[in-house]
Amino acid sequence: MHEGLKALPPFTFSLRTKIRFGSGVRSDLPEAVEAAHWKKIGVVIDHQIIDLETFKGLLSDLEAAGSRLTVEACRISEPTYASLDKARQSFADRELDAMIGIGGGSALDMAKAMAVLVHNREPALAYRGFDKMAEPVLPIIAVPTTAGTGSEVTPNASFIDDQAKKKLGINGEAVRPMLAFLDPELTVTCPMGPTVSAAADSVVHAVEAYMAQKTNPMARTLAREGVRRVFAALPRVVENLSDLSAREDVMFGAFLSGLALMHSGTGPAAALSYPLGVHYGVPHGLGGAIFLPSVIEYNIEQGVYDYGDLVPGLSGTAEEMARLFLDRLTALWEMLDIPRDLGRFGLSSAGVETFISDTMELKGALDQNPAPFGEKQARTIVERLINN
Repeated sequence: MHEGLKALPPFTFSLRTKIRFGSGVRSDLPEAVEAAHWKKIGVVIDHQIIDLETFKGLLSDLEAAGSRLTVEACRISEPTYASLDKARQSFADRELDAMIGIGGGSALDMAKAMAVLVHNREPALAYRGFDKMAEPVLPIIAVPTTAGTGSEVTPNASFIDDQAKKKLGINGEAVRPMLAFLDPELTVTCPMGPTVSAAADSVVHAVEAYMAQKTNPMARTLAREGVRRVFAALPRVVENLSDLSAREDVMFGAFLSGLALMHSGTGPAAALSYPLGVHYGVPHGLGGAIFLPSVIEYNIEQGVYDYGDLVPGLSGTAEEMARLFLDRLTALWEMLDIPRDLGRFGLSSAGVETFISDTMELKGALDQNPAPFGEKQARTIVERLINN
């Protein structure tokens, strides 16, 4: 081993989704469908883009290539299990060959669920958890129009249980997309709010994957490059939503961050975002972003300093560089207008107990934190953000 290099621990890495990345790659979608001999295709598409010429053209190209489409619009930003049972009726008895999701994370997750529910006929809630499907799941193609959720490569799809007030998943290898078309041109249609939320989500993915107890050298490499690209390009996107070069960098950085998360794990910021979404309707990406600086600050106070390695150009002691990273993140969050006051969403002291109880159900994510993180730490952060 070369002097100065550390021995690498054993790790496993795999990418089961075939990725096509680049401006214009959406035009390859009809050819891919034709090559797979899929004739009857279900499509879940975000309702906000369904009438845009770009997407009307994409669906027309699929039909021109011989596909018979059944299209369902995703009209809810945080899909519920009840909404899945309603949407599945559009695809019943269609003898579909595959399912395509076009849109942000919610549309992609709904497409994953529809791929399950076409042949698995129990209520959607029966399939929450891991590998609960008894019947075959349709092949899934993901065409994201936001950059940051990571849904295009993960074996997870998250939905809200309205009755239990919990956010749970329909998970398993069967719901991991077989193909994903990452076309930065499609993200140009994404408005400022979802653009910021998704990109911030990717930063949460990368930072927590980098610091997770189960991280590994590959996950850290991907997370580091993901953060650096998003940090550099996102301000340019915010300045000009039509800046395709910046959009491309953000999409690539977010993709790398999603891969890092898939091979490492999430942490407290993501866990705290779940009750914020279920009870207060805050988008998942934005919720995680709200909590991330507080989690980083806590970890630094506990002597965790690896954050300084996430962006180039920092100098000083390990602690000084970690604090400089937090300063950089805080400045970016201020530019993006990421909220720092949970009270603006309706969370008050009266709701803290339920909030903390729900968070503690995600103990696996909390245990990934590099410093001990439990009920006391979660409560301190939430109460501080209520009173900000």
